[in-house]
Amino acid sequence: MVISTAAAAQAPAPSHGRAEHAAGPTVAASTVGIRAPSVAARTTATASRDPHMGAGTNIALMVVGGAALIVGAIIGGTAGILIAVAGAAVGLYGLYGFIQ
Repeated sequence: MVISTAAAAQAPAPSHGRAEHAAGPTVAASTVGIRAPSVAARTTATASRDPHMGAGTNIALMVVGGAALIVGAIIGGTAGILIAVAGAAVGLYGLYGFIQ
């Protein structure tokens, strides 16, 4: 039996006991939006939560508050005082969250 090279190239590869996965779009992949995490993912995420996680937000608040203090001092006048007081409030809120 002689097979041409074109026929051999187009023939499907022989399967060696491997499970074949379906190619193309699937129903699970067509879901759009936010998916709820599985139960196993939720339990491992809550068990390994770092108590210092989320400190980046508080540090950012402190930095922005400090920058607003400096900008308010540079501006001067009533507007500068308002910006400086608002910056102090934001910075203190960030410090409070960081300490907690």
